[in-house]
Amino acid sequence: MSEGKDVERGKRLLIPPFLKPQQEKKEQKRGERRVKIRAGDVEEGVAKLSKDVYEELDKPSEVEVVAPGGSSHEKKKVFRAVLDEKLAAGEVLVSAEELRSLGVADGTVVTVRKR
Repeated sequence: MSEGKDVERGKRLLIPPFLKPQQEKKEQKRGERRVKIRAGDVEEGVAKLSKDVYEELDKPSEVEVVAPGGSSHEKKKVFRAVLDEKLAAGEVLVSAEELRSLGVADGTVVTVRKR
């Protein structure tokens, strides 16, 4: 080192986030889940949820189903949530009429949100 230049000490060093040690992130329960929607023998206004979806949404009494179609064309509908243990994982069962009103086909991936 040259004697004429002093090293400045005490300045904060900016470290980018990707170089910082990983901090434990608290796992938050999301209020939504993407699932396949199916038509079935269900009364209108009721959505039967599979066990894994029902528990992940923290046992909701009502759910909102959002069908795809872009930000301004999304169709939303509120259903009463009912647990169906026989239903396959990651699926929701609604009536065929409700499926038509949402404008989606059987087996389409939709977002289910807790209300």
